Amino acid sequence: MDDIIKIIKNNQLFDNIREDEIKQIIKCSNAQIVEYENNQVVFRKDDIIKKLGIVIEGQFNLISQKYSGARVIVTTLEQNDLFGEALVFSTLNKAPYDLISSGRSRALIFPYNVFFAMCGQVCAFHKTLIGNMLSILSDKIVMLNNKMHILNAETLRGRIAVYLLTLHNKNNSPMFDIPMKRQELADFLNVKRPSLSRELSNMQQDEIIEVYRSTVKITDLEKLKELAD
Repeated sequence: MDDIIKIIKNNQLFDNIREDEIKQIIKCSNAQIVEYENNQVVFRKDDIIKKLGIVIEGQFNLISQKYSGARVIVTTLEQNDLFGEALVFSTLNKAPYDLISSGRSRALIFPYNVFFAMCGQVCAFHKTLIGNMLSILSDKIVMLNNKMHILNAETLRGRIAVYLLTLHNKNNSPMFDIPMKRQELADFLNVKRPSLSRELSNMQQDEIIEVYRSTVKITDLEKLKELAD
Protein backbone atom coordinates (compact mmCIF):
# COMPACT_ATOMS: atom_id res chain seq x y z
CA MET A 1 0.00 0.00 0.00
CA ASP A 2 2.91 2.36 0.68
CA ASP A 3 3.87 2.34 -3.01
CA ILE A 4 0.29 3.34 -3.91
CA ILE A 5 0.36 6.22 -1.43
CA LYS A 6 3.67 7.42 -2.90
CA ILE A 7 1.88 7.71 -6.27
CA ILE A 8 -1.35 9.35 -5.15
CA LYS A 9 -0.03 11.68 -2.44
CA ASN A 10 0.59 14.35 -5.10
CA ASN A 11 -2.96 14.06 -6.41
CA GLN A 12 -4.88 17.29 -5.93
CA LEU A 13 -7.47 15.32 -3.96
CA PHE A 14 -4.93 14.89 -1.15
CA ASP A 15 -3.48 18.40 -1.00
CA ASN A 16 -2.52 19.27 2.59
CA ILE A 17 -3.26 15.71 3.77
CA ARG A 18 -0.43 13.64 5.26
CA GLU A 19 0.54 10.18 4.04
CA ASP A 20 -0.70 8.50 7.22
CA GLU A 21 -4.03 10.31 6.78
CA ILE A 22 -4.26 9.14 3.15
CA LYS A 23 -3.72 5.59 4.37
CA GLN A 24 -6.55 6.06 6.84
CA ILE A 25 -8.83 7.42 4.09
CA ILE A 26 -8.14 4.33 1.96
CA LYS A 27 -8.84 2.01 4.87
CA CYS A 28 -11.97 3.78 6.13
CA SER A 29 -13.53 4.12 2.69
CA ASN A 30 -12.85 0.49 1.70
CA ALA A 31 -11.07 1.66 -1.45
CA GLN A 32 -9.74 -1.17 -3.63
CA ILE A 33 -7.09 -1.63 -6.30
CA VAL A 34 -8.68 -2.94 -9.51
CA GLU A 35 -6.67 -4.28 -12.46
CA TYR A 36 -7.84 -3.93 -16.07
CA GLU A 37 -6.75 -5.68 -19.24
CA ASN A 38 -6.21 -3.78 -22.50
CA ASN A 39 -9.42 -2.30 -23.93
CA GLN A 40 -11.47 -3.35 -20.89
CA VAL A 41 -14.59 -1.34 -20.11
CA VAL A 42 -14.58 0.36 -16.70
CA PHE A 43 -18.05 1.77 -17.24
CA ARG A 44 -20.32 2.37 -20.21
CA LYS A 45 -22.47 5.24 -21.30
CA ASP A 46 -25.68 5.44 -19.23
CA ASP A 47 -24.20 3.39 -16.38
CA ILE A 48 -25.04 4.83 -12.95
CA ILE A 49 -21.78 5.92 -11.35
CA LYS A 50 -21.33 5.59 -7.61
CA LYS A 51 -17.56 5.26 -7.49
CA LEU A 52 -14.57 7.38 -8.41
CA GLY A 53 -11.03 6.29 -9.14
CA ILE A 54 -7.41 7.33 -9.40
CA VAL A 55 -5.21 5.89 -12.15
CA ILE A 56 -2.32 4.00 -10.56
CA GLU A 57 -0.77 2.50 -13.69
CA GLY A 58 -1.43 2.63 -17.44
CA GLN A 59 -3.99 4.79 -19.23
CA PHE A 60 -7.75 5.08 -19.62
CA ASN A 61 -9.69 6.82 -22.39
CA LEU A 62 -12.97 8.66 -21.93
CA ILE A 63 -14.79 7.93 -25.19
CA SER A 64 -17.88 9.56 -26.63
CA GLN A 65 -19.83 7.42 -29.09
CA LYS A 66 -21.60 9.22 -31.94
CA TYR A 67 -24.88 8.01 -33.46
CA SER A 68 -22.93 7.14 -36.59
CA GLY A 69 -20.80 4.75 -34.54
CA ALA A 70 -17.70 6.93 -34.70
CA ARG A 71 -15.75 7.23 -31.46
CA VAL A 72 -14.20 10.44 -30.15
CA ILE A 73 -11.73 10.48 -27.28
CA VAL A 74 -12.80 13.17 -24.86
CA THR A 75 -9.57 12.87 -22.90
CA THR A 76 -6.88 10.38 -21.91
CA LEU A 77 -6.29 9.68 -18.22
CA GLU A 78 -2.79 8.83 -17.01
CA GLN A 79 -1.14 7.94 -13.70
CA ASN A 80 -2.58 9.92 -10.77
CA ASP A 81 -5.52 11.27 -12.82
CA LEU A 82 -8.95 11.13 -11.22
CA PHE A 83 -12.10 9.84 -12.93
CA GLY A 84 -15.80 9.63 -12.13
CA GLU A 85 -15.74 12.55 -9.70
CA ALA A 86 -18.06 14.78 -11.71
CA LEU A 87 -20.61 11.99 -12.13
CA VAL A 88 -21.00 10.71 -8.59
CA PHE A 89 -22.16 14.11 -7.35
CA SER A 90 -24.52 14.83 -10.23
CA THR A 91 -28.29 14.43 -9.89
CA LEU A 92 -28.03 12.93 -13.39
CA ASN A 93 -25.34 10.44 -12.42
CA LYS A 94 -25.50 8.38 -15.62
CA ALA A 95 -22.24 8.32 -17.52
CA PRO A 96 -22.34 10.31 -20.79
CA TYR A 97 -19.40 8.35 -22.17
CA ASP A 98 -17.46 5.09 -21.97
CA LEU A 99 -14.32 4.69 -19.88
CA ILE A 100 -11.99 2.10 -21.43
CA SER A 101 -8.49 0.99 -20.45
CA SER A 102 -5.63 1.52 -22.88
CA GLY A 103 -3.14 -1.25 -22.21
CA ARG A 104 -2.93 -3.13 -18.92
CA SER A 105 -3.89 -0.66 -16.23
CA ARG A 106 -4.71 -0.33 -12.53
CA ALA A 107 -6.86 2.09 -10.59
CA LEU A 108 -7.63 2.80 -6.95
CA ILE A 109 -11.44 2.82 -6.69
CA PHE A 110 -13.27 4.76 -3.96
CA PRO A 111 -17.00 4.51 -3.16
CA TYR A 112 -18.50 7.99 -3.45
CA ASN A 113 -19.67 8.03 0.18
CA VAL A 114 -16.06 8.69 1.19
CA PHE A 115 -17.13 12.34 1.03
CA PHE A 116 -20.13 11.87 3.29
CA ALA A 117 -19.19 9.44 6.05
CA MET A 118 -16.03 7.68 7.20
CA CYS A 119 -15.99 5.32 10.19
CA GLY A 120 -18.66 7.41 11.88
CA GLN A 121 -15.84 9.68 13.08
CA VAL A 122 -15.27 13.34 12.46
CA CYS A 123 -11.78 13.21 10.94
CA ALA A 124 -9.77 16.42 11.05
CA PHE A 125 -8.76 16.01 7.40
CA HIS A 126 -12.27 15.22 6.11
CA LYS A 127 -13.08 18.87 5.52
CA THR A 128 -9.81 19.26 3.61
CA LEU A 129 -10.71 16.29 1.41
CA ILE A 130 -14.09 17.85 0.54
CA GLY A 131 -12.51 21.23 -0.18
CA ASN A 132 -9.99 19.59 -2.49
CA MET A 133 -12.80 17.88 -4.40
CA LEU A 134 -14.57 21.21 -4.95
CA SER A 135 -11.35 22.63 -6.42
CA ILE A 136 -11.01 19.61 -8.70
CA LEU A 137 -14.56 19.98 -10.01
CA SER A 138 -13.93 23.66 -10.75
CA ASP A 139 -10.76 22.78 -12.64
CA LYS A 140 -12.72 20.23 -14.70
CA ILE A 141 -14.98 23.00 -15.92
CA VAL A 142 -11.94 24.93 -17.12
CA MET A 143 -10.59 21.80 -18.86
CA LEU A 144 -13.86 21.28 -20.72
CA ASN A 145 -13.79 24.90 -21.84
CA ASN A 146 -10.30 24.28 -23.23
CA LYS A 147 -11.61 21.22 -25.10
CA MET A 148 -14.33 23.38 -26.66
CA HIS A 149 -11.66 25.93 -27.60
CA ILE A 150 -9.77 23.23 -29.50
CA LEU A 151 -12.83 21.93 -31.35
CA ASN A 152 -14.00 25.45 -32.20
CA ALA A 153 -10.89 26.05 -34.32
CA GLU A 154 -11.93 26.44 -37.96
CA THR A 155 -9.20 24.23 -39.43
CA LEU A 156 -7.41 21.04 -38.46
CA ARG A 157 -4.14 22.96 -38.32
CA GLY A 158 -5.79 25.35 -35.89
CA ARG A 159 -6.97 22.49 -33.68
CA ILE A 160 -3.50 20.99 -33.66
CA ALA A 161 -2.00 24.38 -32.80
CA VAL A 162 -4.35 24.91 -29.85
CA TYR A 163 -3.67 21.41 -28.55
CA LEU A 164 0.12 21.73 -28.87
CA LEU A 165 0.09 25.12 -27.14
CA THR A 166 -1.85 23.56 -24.28
CA LEU A 167 0.90 20.93 -23.87
CA HIS A 168 3.58 23.61 -24.28
CA ASN A 169 2.08 25.63 -21.43
CA LYS A 170 1.58 22.56 -19.26
CA ASN A 171 5.19 21.40 -19.68
CA ASN A 172 6.69 24.89 -19.83
CA SER A 173 8.97 23.65 -22.59
CA PRO A 174 9.08 23.79 -26.41
CA MET A 175 9.72 20.01 -26.43
CA PHE A 176 7.29 17.51 -24.95
CA ASP A 177 5.65 14.14 -25.50
CA ILE A 178 2.08 13.84 -26.74
CA PRO A 179 0.33 11.63 -24.14
CA MET A 180 -1.85 9.94 -26.76
CA LYS A 181 -1.24 7.45 -29.52
CA ARG A 182 -1.77 8.82 -33.03
CA GLN A 183 -5.22 7.24 -33.43
CA GLU A 184 -6.25 8.47 -29.99
CA LEU A 185 -5.16 11.99 -30.87
CA ALA A 186 -7.11 11.81 -34.13
CA ASP A 187 -10.20 10.76 -32.20
CA PHE A 188 -9.61 13.55 -29.68
CA LEU A 189 -9.40 16.16 -32.45
CA ASN A 190 -12.37 14.54 -34.22
CA VAL A 191 -10.52 13.90 -37.50
CA LYS A 192 -9.30 10.89 -39.50
CA ARG A 193 -5.86 9.59 -38.61
CA PRO A 194 -4.43 10.03 -42.16
CA SER A 195 -5.56 13.67 -42.15
CA LEU A 196 -3.87 14.25 -38.81
CA SER A 197 -0.62 12.61 -39.91
CA ARG A 198 -0.61 14.59 -43.15
CA GLU A 199 -1.16 17.90 -41.37
CA LEU A 200 1.55 17.21 -38.80
CA SER A 201 3.91 16.43 -41.68
CA ASN A 202 2.90 19.68 -43.43
CA MET A 203 3.50 21.69 -40.26
CA GLN A 204 6.93 20.12 -39.99
CA GLN A 205 7.73 20.97 -43.60
CA ASP A 206 6.66 24.56 -42.85
CA GLU A 207 9.18 24.53 -39.97
CA ILE A 208 6.53 25.21 -37.33
CA ILE A 209 7.16 21.99 -35.42
CA GLU A 210 9.41 18.95 -35.46
CA VAL A 211 7.83 15.55 -34.86
CA TYR A 212 9.58 12.32 -33.93
CA ARG A 213 7.22 9.55 -32.92
CA SER A 214 5.33 10.93 -29.91
CA THR A 215 7.76 13.78 -29.27
CA VAL A 216 7.05 17.28 -30.59
CA LYS A 217 9.36 20.28 -30.62
CA ILE A 218 7.88 23.70 -31.35
CA THR A 219 10.31 25.52 -33.65
CA ASP A 220 8.15 28.57 -34.43
CA LEU A 221 6.10 29.48 -31.38
CA GLU A 222 4.77 32.73 -32.79
CA LYS A 223 3.47 31.04 -35.93
CA LEU A 224 1.81 28.36 -33.82
CA LYS A 225 0.08 31.06 -31.78
CA GLU A 226 -1.15 32.71 -34.98
CA LEU A 227 -2.67 29.42 -36.13
CA ALA A 228 -4.38 29.00 -32.77
CA ASP A 229 -6.11 32.40 -32.90
